[in-house]
Amino acid sequence: MMDNFREEVAVRQKPGLYNLMYILCWVIIVLSGIMAFMSLQGVLLAITTTGFDGTALFNIVLTLLFGLALFLCLRNKDNLKTEFEYTFTNGDLDVSKVMNNRKRKYLTCLNMKNVDAAGPVNSEGFRRLVSMKDVKKHNWFVNREAKLYYFYFTKNQVKHLMVVELSDEMVAMVNKAGYLGFGVWQK
Repeated sequence: MMDNFREEVAVRQKPGLYNLMYILCWVIIVLSGIMAFMSLQGVLLAITTTGFDGTALFNIVLTLLFGLALFLCLRNKDNLKTEFEYTFTNGDLDVSKVMNNRKRKYLTCLNMKNVDAAGPVNSEGFRRLVSMKDVKKHNWFVNREAKLYYFYFTKNQVKHLMVVELSDEMVAMVNKAGYLGFGVWQK
């Protein structure tokens, strides 16, 4: 028996702005680190010379602000270089988020038998589902102008609506192999 297997990576098609923001993030990291260190020195100098006064308090606030900027940029810089990896194996769609080609976050494994509705996001079925209030929405794509598809399913008594960017080949594999139930795919 032949396995149905396909693996795809959704890469940002126009990365220019995100690359610029990534470089800017690194500039902020370096400058914030230097400024936080200098502000910390100012705190120590102010305390040893004049005691705990307004200058020391001002330098503490500066140290905290630059330290916070440093922390936030370090923590979020890899999100600017995000890709999504989709792996379809015999009726299971695995979705992972890859950040800066270094960190991988496993998002879900979706068995096609558990899908209640699926199709392109420009369909009427998607507009109906996206307006529901009790649905947890997952936007796992990087290119808004790409062909986007949705999968509506229930997992652990929670309703989910997942939007992904799959190639025509993977969509054909999902439909052709008969993994989805009758009437699940909506055009």
